[in-house]
Amino acid sequence: MQLSRSGPYGFFKDSGSQYVITTPRTPARWFNYLFNDSYYMEVSQTGQGDSIAFAPRHRTITRGYRFFYVKDHGTGQAWAPLYQPLKSEPDAYECIHGLADSEIRSSTHGIDTSVHVFVPREGQQEIWTVTLRNTGAEPRELSLFAAYSLENGGVMGSKCDLDEETQILSAYSFPYHVTYEQKAGCDDHTNVVYVYSDRKVDSYDCSQRTFFGGDDIYELPAAVQSGSCSGQRAEAEHPVGAMQQRITLQPGEAAVSRFVAGCGHSLEEIAADRAKLIAKGFDVLHKEVLAYWEQLCSTFQIETPDENVNSFMNVWLKKQIVMQTRTNRMSNYCPVRNQLQDALGYALIDPAGAAAYMISVLEGQEKSGFIQQWIMTDGSPPKNLCLLKHTDGPVWLIICMIALVNQSGNAELLHRQVAFKDSDDTASIYEHLVLAADYMAGATGEHGICLMGDGDWNDPINGPGRLGRGESVWNTMALVYGIQTLLPFCERLGDTESAERLRSAAVRLAEAVNTSCWDGAWYIAGFDDNGEPFGTARDEEGQLFLNTQTWAVMSGIADGERLAKCLAAIDSLDTPFGPRLLVPPFSGWNPKWGRISLKLAGTTENGSVYCHASMFKAFADCIAGRGTAAWETIRRTLPTNRDNPPERNGQVPVFVPNYYFGLAGSPGYGKSSHHVSTGTVGWMLWTTLEYALGIRATADGLVIDPCIPAEWSGYRVERRFRNAVYRVEVTNPDRISRGNTIVLVDGKAWSGIELPYEDGREYEITVQLVPEG
Repeated sequence: MQLSRSGPYGFFKDSGSQYVITTPRTPARWFNYLFNDSYYMEVSQTGQGDSIAFAPRHRTITRGYRFFYVKDHGTGQAWAPLYQPLKSEPDAYECIHGLADSEIRSSTHGIDTSVHVFVPREGQQEIWTVTLRNTGAEPRELSLFAAYSLENGGVMGSKCDLDEETQILSAYSFPYHVTYEQKAGCDDHTNVVYVYSDRKVDSYDCSQRTFFGGDDIYELPAAVQSGSCSGQRAEAEHPVGAMQQRITLQPGEAAVSRFVAGCGHSLEEIAADRAKLIAKGFDVLHKEVLAYWEQLCSTFQIETPDENVNSFMNVWLKKQIVMQTRTNRMSNYCPVRNQLQDALGYALIDPAGAAAYMISVLEGQEKSGFIQQWIMTDGSPPKNLCLLKHTDGPVWLIICMIALVNQSGNAELLHRQVAFKDSDDTASIYEHLVLAADYMAGATGEHGICLMGDGDWNDPINGPGRLGRGESVWNTMALVYGIQTLLPFCERLGDTESAERLRSAAVRLAEAVNTSCWDGAWYIAGFDDNGEPFGTARDEEGQLFLNTQTWAVMSGIADGERLAKCLAAIDSLDTPFGPRLLVPPFSGWNPKWGRISLKLAGTTENGSVYCHASMFKAFADCIAGRGTAAWETIRRTLPTNRDNPPERNGQVPVFVPNYYFGLAGSPGYGKSSHHVSTGTVGWMLWTTLEYALGIRATADGLVIDPCIPAEWSGYRVERRFRNAVYRVEVTNPDRISRGNTIVLVDGKAWSGIELPYEDGREYEITVQLVPEG
């Protein structure tokens, strides 16, 4: 078996589209995630992980294992080609994580094994292909055993058996309900979990205990030892989908077995789906997934001096944002801020799809302009955070909708009529956004700062405003920024009345912040219900909060000496892997701040390097013209960060995590959270492409406004915008971070602000940065 070159644990190849892991013994579970709109699975470097099938009102979760064993009937040897569960030491091993699939290759006892898995574009199943090849000089009599955990919802009402006619091995789990009326709500549950193969099954097991010979699933199974499964069904016990296939291989010969695992409503439905899959062909299904990702990744490509950023921007962040948006982060319990910011990033890939998603969120807005932050998307009764009133929902409508309009290059989108949650009336998207701005601008406290309610962007800060009087400085700064993005469209649509009113509100709010919220070296976080400030130098913990400094820069509220001090405060929060969200972290209950103070110090909102907020910092750096600082923050947020590499942070380099542990001196300092869903992704895509590299979309066209490290000699970007393609090469001969630009289109100087547009054109554009003045 010929393996690729290796690094400490792995490396990118094929222009970053694949990540190769060179050992099964990684610092943590290095998993890839594969999905479609109704199914999600994780597959680690040893093939393990959960699978989740989701419907509007129900989720089927299969937790457990996917084990394969090879037994040589001539020698009696048996091993696990995926390393787990037997920890079989391979002669050679690599796991290749890609956009569409994962493949684990190993070589043991003269048998090369490839285990490949993907999720098709449609359907609630995963497709595995196992290939065994005899690399020796003698024939081999082998058995391949596949064992899938079919656990779903407990064992008390479960049964598992093989259907001889279809060769489908399935487990049924009784859907849990308590009252008589709840039965109807369970009728659409996918309670049949199954596995089948395209090759004949020579023996099978349904009982986990029978297959393994006891409760230890990490020993060589009794069935593998004996060379055959029992053929017994399982009732009211842990089910397993275990199958044996006897295979004879001549020297150099290979055998291929495919296994399909998933869930459905009934055995009849699964059998019909099986027939369709086999008729269509597994190779065709795989090619469809590859083509899908190729098309999505072609929307833009960058080529900069940083290969790791290139890999994430061109490949992995796109995958992550598609997963988060199209699956609603695999949850029916979520805040609209997540939905909107995910759609903001998704708009860089699929503006039409992002528009449909954002509009579905906008329909939750009330006629007052308010929108409930935490919601149940399946129509079930509100619970937990959905029972609270967070006040930042309206501002995210403005920020994300305006970004969407710009990225789609279609201001006409603002005229589309959208309903309200509490009325049969409709209004244009533009009118919805004006209502949102007016609502927040009018909901202020005694200091003229926007009210906080049960929390702002930072949900766990639920102490200061719970009585309805607390004020949020971040809310206010974000609203000022949001109004600034909305004003050009007020003027474009001739709505001078709203433009004057909102401009006046933005000035009033900015003045209130600068009058009441400056603490001498930074901006405070807010005022509690008693009018007492929090996030000040006088506080023992939670003195300095990152977001009120970055958004002061983004909104333009900080200028002159305060801008310089704000930037210094931001820089004081820095670590080798990004800025901490706040310092010092809380060590115990603080009633002024609330729930955030009970979180473990250094994690999540309590002083971690929260990657989402790190991207706010990178965005602010671009606004301030700090190209090197912005790029360093982007680079350090990635798990490939050379200052906190994968062997230290423990993170597989195929997604950006939610946070890094931020408590200095702790053994966990710099470790990844390994959470695959995060608002970081949309903001990293947006900030890097449109503000750092400066290929920025507007409703009128593309604008070029780079903010890059001064030492860069240049970079290239190809971006599809509307129905044209722009290939932009930026040169930086004077090695400056930001300056004037000379733009050449078709070899001629272009003096317009926006680049020219003609439907279907492909433009070759050269940009030269020159010193200002």
